[in-house]
Amino acid sequence: MPWRRARRKVERPVDVSRSIEESLEEAAEGEEEEDLVELAELDGATIAEAATGEPDPDREPSDLAIKLQNALDAPHREPPRRGLESEAPHRGRLPQSAASVRETTRVKAAAPSESAHAAALPETGVDLEVEAARGLRLKNPVLTASGTFGQGVEYAELIDVSRLGAIVNKGTTPAARPGNPQYRIAETPSGILNSIGLENPGATEVARKYAKAWADLGVSVIVNVAGYSVDDYVYVVHELEGTPAVVAYELNISCPNVKGGMLFGCDPGLAAEVTRAVKAETDLPVIVKLTPNAPDVVAVARACEEAGADGLTAINTVLGMRIDTKRRRPILGTGSGGLSGPAIRPIAVHITYQVAQAVAIPIIGAGGVTNTDDALEFLMAGASAVQVGTATFADPLAPIKVIEGLAAYVGGHGLASIRDVIGVALPPTPEPDD
Repeated sequence: MPWRRARRKVERPVDVSRSIEESLEEAAEGEEEEDLVELAELDGATIAEAATGEPDPDREPSDLAIKLQNALDAPHREPPRRGLESEAPHRGRLPQSAASVRETTRVKAAAPSESAHAAALPETGVDLEVEAARGLRLKNPVLTASGTFGQGVEYAELIDVSRLGAIVNKGTTPAARPGNPQYRIAETPSGILNSIGLENPGATEVARKYAKAWADLGVSVIVNVAGYSVDDYVYVVHELEGTPAVVAYELNISCPNVKGGMLFGCDPGLAAEVTRAVKAETDLPVIVKLTPNAPDVVAVARACEEAGADGLTAINTVLGMRIDTKRRRPILGTGSGGLSGPAIRPIAVHITYQVAQAVAIPIIGAGGVTNTDDALEFLMAGASAVQVGTATFADPLAPIKVIEGLAAYVGGHGLASIRDVIGVALPPTPEPDD
């Protein structure tokens, strides 16, 4: 991908009497104009287009714009759910005018009933229900991965998110976080490196801002929880308790992008400690997201299960780095970042296979799922559900296509349920000695 040129380094004195937010706003002064210029250079747009977000009708669309428009016009696309348009943020809108959004909303309102709409879906009548964690039954095994699907509302203009088994929201911390310094994304062969740094508005604001939107979406929400201490995790869960549509919590004890964030996930004792603390705070299922960077992932998984975890996600991103050979320094602002995408799928499937033989709680497979076969690999390796993450950047319809593909697989192979394939690739369980 094209890289933004390095900014001219400007030293700014720090005023300790001001808040962090005020200091960040002052430090960002003048950068907006630079961003517009660079955006225009990268996309071939005019400054006016970059500033307003409105395309010039006389300019030829880019390749990316053509791909996105084709995705929007594809038969998989569902119109936005009523009541959502006012909730969904519209910044950085894809090539679709406000008029067309209003038109599709009117079509939705004039369309047949929801039950008739559901009857026409490829997955209707196919048993895709799974237990993604103890006490968490989902209508199908396809979830979105944290950090790749925003808060869910961002994708709701492109797909009917209510068809998903669940969405996992952007990592949520006790207080608002501005995220890591640029650059935050770097492409790699068959994947991307990211160093976003858990940018989010904070737990209280997430609950306030998205509670109604999540309820309107008609989809189950799993809140991804992150923090620097056990108290941080407990605080986030406390703030989100009772939020409509929230059905479970996923503990991010393994994010490699934040200083200290990998500590819990690498130590079985600390992983168990945070699991027990969160379980004491909520009656909802608690899922622990494992890091592949731990010395012994299976030991961490067992410790979490013993501490009361209701499920596990395998896996988070793999640590990696890219070097800018022209600048002779790492591309990412933090140096290293988390590798995701198809490049890590064999690692994720292997860890899922190992963990599935060591624990009795359900596992959600994650890492490089782009199509139905990828999802089936995880399910056959012992996962009860899968998360689709990086693939949604290239194709927002990827999770929907996986759902439809799994439904076709169940029907095409004469299976009673998708559950019939879970764990079929695992070694036979030894018979107990008499």
